[in-house]
Amino acid sequence: MKISGKMASFFNFLLGDSARAFGALSVALVALLAVVPAADFLRDWRGYQKRYLRLVRGRSDATSLTRRFQPGLQQIWMPELGVVDRCPTCHSALREASLGDVKDQPFRPHPPIPHSVTGFGCVMCHRGQGAATTVEEAHRSTKSWEDPILPARYLESSCGQCHMERLTGTPLLNQGRQTLARYGCVRCHVIKSPDGVAMTGTDDPPSLAHIGAKTTREWIAAWLKNPQAYASSATMPNFQLPDDDIRDLSAFLIAQSTPYLASREAAPKVPTDDRALKNGASLFGESFCSSCHAIQNAAGMLVGGNLGPELTRIGSKAKPEWLADWLRDPRVYDPDTQMPHYRLDAQQRGLLMAFLGNKTDPDFLGNRHFDPPTSVQIDHGRALVNERGCAACHEINGVKKADNFAPELTLVGSRPLAKILFAPGVAHTLPDYIAAKIRQPRSFSTSLKMPQYTLAPEQVEALVTALLAQTERAQKMPTALRIPPRRASDYHAAGQAGRLMEDLRCFSCHTINGRGGDMAPDLTWEGTAVTRPWLVNFLKNPNTLRPALIRRMPKFNLTDAEADTLADYIMTVYQTPAFDRDSIDSSRFTRADAEHGKELFYGKYACQSCHIVDPDKDKGYIGPTLTQTGARLNAAWVFHWLKNAESLRPGTLEPVWKSSDEDARALSAFLVAQKIAPQTEPAKK
Repeated sequence: MKISGKMASFFNFLLGDSARAFGALSVALVALLAVVPAADFLRDWRGYQKRYLRLVRGRSDATSLTRRFQPGLQQIWMPELGVVDRCPTCHSALREASLGDVKDQPFRPHPPIPHSVTGFGCVMCHRGQGAATTVEEAHRSTKSWEDPILPARYLESSCGQCHMERLTGTPLLNQGRQTLARYGCVRCHVIKSPDGVAMTGTDDPPSLAHIGAKTTREWIAAWLKNPQAYASSATMPNFQLPDDDIRDLSAFLIAQSTPYLASREAAPKVPTDDRALKNGASLFGESFCSSCHAIQNAAGMLVGGNLGPELTRIGSKAKPEWLADWLRDPRVYDPDTQMPHYRLDAQQRGLLMAFLGNKTDPDFLGNRHFDPPTSVQIDHGRALVNERGCAACHEINGVKKADNFAPELTLVGSRPLAKILFAPGVAHTLPDYIAAKIRQPRSFSTSLKMPQYTLAPEQVEALVTALLAQTERAQKMPTALRIPPRRASDYHAAGQAGRLMEDLRCFSCHTINGRGGDMAPDLTWEGTAVTRPWLVNFLKNPNTLRPALIRRMPKFNLTDAEADTLADYIMTVYQTPAFDRDSIDSSRFTRADAEHGKELFYGKYACQSCHIVDPDKDKGYIGPTLTQTGARLNAAWVFHWLKNAESLRPGTLEPVWKSSDEDARALSAFLVAQKIAPQTEPAKK
C-alpha cells in the first residue's frame, strides 16, 4: 500500500495539472529524440573512420591520406543494376596503394584489378548487403538480409556474372564450366547464359543403339556396377544400382540393340605370339594413339590423352569382330566419331587387335553370368532407363530424351536459403549446400536420382565456383557490361579436300576458322605460314616439331594424291589477309644479314632459351625446333611472326618482342637459312 501511495504521489507530481503534464511530456519527448542521434553517433562505421585517421596519422604521407579521406556515409550507386554500395564507408583505404603494408581490415587497400573500384563497387564481386552499415548486416545472412558475403575462395564466380568466355585470371571458374560440360551435368540440368543460350556437353557419350555388337551383357552389367572400376578416367557417374536393377538394365540394352552395317571384308588374322604383341605395342606407339587414349602403365599410372576413352581394359570390353571393323573405319559404327580413319592395312589391324585384345582384366568381369532374360526383366529395364534418364546422354532405340529431367540451375547462385533443405551437418550457406550436393547427393535423400560422381576436391570447388556465377544479377546485367562467349563455328572445308579432312577428323585436334579442338596448332593461316614441299612431306610422314611433347600428329598412311589434294587446298584457302606470303624474297637475304640475325638470336633475344637451332648446343624444349625453319616456313610469315606473333595466333606463348624491322629482318634471314630437311619415307600408294 505504501508503494502504491508513493507511485500515485509521483504521477500526481508530474501530471497533476496541465502545466505539469505538458512539461513532463516535453522532457520525455526530448529524451526520446536524443536517442536517435546518440545511436547514430555510436555506429560502427564512425568508429572505423576514427581508427583509420589514427592509423594514418603517423605515416609519412599522412597529409595526403587525410586530405583524401571523406568522412560520413560513402555510397556508390549503380542505377542500371539497382545496386547500392556503402562498403567504402568503413573500407576507407580501398584506393590507397601506399597502405599496402597494412594487414588489418577494413584498412587494407584493394589489390590491383582491371576494373574501377568506385565504378563497380564491392558487392558486384564480393556480394553481401551493400546498403547495410553494420558488419553483421553487411557481411552475413540475417533475418533482414539474405545475401551474405562470398567466401574468398569462390570469388572468381563473380567474374562469371559478366564474362561468359574463358578468362586467363579465372582458372577455377574455367575449370568449373569445363567440368559441367565434360561430365555431362548439362545434359540433365539446364544452365543458360544471360543471352538465353543453354550450355552444351562436351563429353560425347556413345550411342547404345548397336551396343550388342560391340560388347557383352556381362560387361554392361559390370560397367553399370562401377564405371571407375573399368576406367579410372571414366566420366560416367555411379548410379549405385542394386544387382537386380543392373540385371534388368543390361537385359534391356542388349534387347534394344540393332545390328549396324558391318564390313563384309574378312577379319584380319590376329597373331598371338609374344613378338606380335610387342610389334602391336610398337605400332600403337608409332601411330600416337596415346595422344587421345590413355592406358595404365606397369606402375599403375595413367599415361596418354583424354580425347578418347581409356584403353586399359579394352580387351575385356570389345568384341574382336567389332574391333576389326572399328580399326578399319570407325565411321562405319559411329558416323560422328572424333577418331580419324587411319587407313591401316590388314596386317597392321591384326597387330593392333593383338595388342588391344590383350588388355584384359578378368577380375572386372568376375564370374558374372546371366540366364536368358525374361520379358518382365526387359520391361523393367526399359522403365529404369526412363526413370534414371539414361537417354539424356545416350542414344537408345525406342527411348526419347526427357525434357526437364532435373532442376534447372540457371539461377542456382541466387537461390534463397529459406528455400533450401539442408542435409544434417551441412553449414547453412549456399556454397556449402552446393558442394555437399555435388559430393554426396544421396545424403540429402536416398530417393534422389542424382548419381554419385568421383570428383577430386579441387573439381568440386571449381564446380561450386561455376554454379555460384549463375545469378539473377548475371541475367539482368546490362548488355554493355556483358562479355558474351564466342559462338561455335560450323565451318566445313569444301570439295574433295573437305571430305578428306572430315575423314581424317582434322577438327578433332586442330581449329580452322573458329571450329575444332585445341590439342594441335590452329591452321586458319597455315597456307601463309608453310611451304608446299614441307607440307606435302609432313602430311605423308609427320615428324615432331616439339621434342618435349608426348602428343604428336599420327601417320595417316596417305597416298601421294591425297597429300597433294590437302596441300593444294591448304596453300590456296588458308591464307591471312594481313600480308602477302610472297612479299619477302628470302633469296635477297645476305650472309651478313644472317650473321647479324644469329647474334640477335643468341644474344639480345635469347631465343635458344625456348627453341633449338643447333641440336648439339641448344637446350630450348618449350617451343618448336627451328632446325628446318627455312624448309618449313615462308620468310614473310617468319618476319611478321617476329614482329607480332599474337596477331597471327592469339594466345601463343611467343612473346610480343616489339622488335624493329631491322632486327626482324636479320632474324628472319638467320632462321630461313636453317634448312635441315626431315627424313622422308616412301608413301604408300
